[in-house]
Amino acid sequence: MKRPLLAVLLALSLPAAAGDFSSLGSLDQGQFRRLSEDLGAALSYKGVTPATPLGLAGFDIGLEVSATDIRHADLFRLAGSGSPDFITVPKLHAYKGLPFGIDVGAFLGAASDVGATVFGLDTRYALVADGLALPAVALRVSGTRTAGMGALKVSTIAGDLMISKKLTIATPYAGVGLVRTISEAGGAGLADEDFRSSRLFAGLNVNFALLNLAIEAERLGSNTTLSAKAGWRF
Repeated sequence: MKRPLLAVLLALSLPAAAGDFSSLGSLDQGQFRRLSEDLGAALSYKGVTPATPLGLAGFDIGLEVSATDIRHADLFRLAGSGSPDFITVPKLHAYKGLPFGIDVGAFLGAASDVGATVFGLDTRYALVADGLALPAVALRVSGTRTAGMGALKVSTIAGDLMISKKLTIATPYAGVGLVRTISEAGGAGLADEDFRSSRLFAGLNVNFALLNLAIEAERLGSNTTLSAKAGWRF
């Protein structure tokens, strides 16, 4: 695990110059909206965990990376932030189980493609616990915030309905939700963008006791994100 950890720490320490969006004022309002859609998809909360509650003594901690395809790379170049085909976000991600089927989670990550630091929080409540006959069903509320992109600030708020079913060591899961993205231009002569996008996601968590692995695919608006996580879940 040492090499992935070093990679995450290196990404977190990268300077913001690569993504300072120094030419943000070159965009018109419609272009800023499309740029914000790409950023919102890349920087919104990715749970990469099933709906099954952890329980009071449980925790889930891991090194995670998400890669989101970019639909408007030309607008990133026009705004002064390169021309990425993907935005990759390595993260340190942790969940802790609480009483009454509640889990809380947090992550800290960095998107060096756009020079951003991003952090997020979530709370998940199990409406139905995973049983012999019934799957786990949970509601999740999450939020993220960015720093390091010059005058540009992006934040997201999301609500999701999740379902999962534990099958020995493997737990497949899926969900549907709505993500609100707020993108602030910071004096570039552009109005803030505030919009909502629907999302679908599905994943698989496999727990080998000493190692937990999870993968997830998400479709948010017109963007696709693939995520993977390795760590421990007890």
